[in-house]
Amino acid sequence: MNEIRQTKEYYTGNDPVKQIMAQQIEEECPLDPVEEAKILIVNKITKHFQDVMFEMVNEEMSKCYLFQTQNYFTEAGYEMFEEEWFEFYHHNHGDILYEVMQNITD
Repeated sequence: MNEIRQTKEYYTGNDPVKQIMAQQIEEECPLDPVEEAKILIVNKITKHFQDVMFEMVNEEMSKCYLFQTQNYFTEAGYEMFEEEWFEFYHHNHGDILYEVMQNITD
């Protein structure tokens, strides 16, 4: 479809098949190629940025005494309270990530 769209051959003449194809392409892909490319780039960068931010928060939390399991549990204790620790850690991870994102967008 992109080849057809880029050549604009589907707009020439009065061929009803080409007219139907042109209409279907416009309905399925209403954006022009530049807008589509910009959207793809933004989505790719955003996904990568979110992954990097997620990992950075993990790394910083692992350096903080409050978020290190070995400071609270033995291995047996960790197994016993694993779900609670998971919830505690990820709740705080989400709070930190949210605040970082807010600071970036402000």
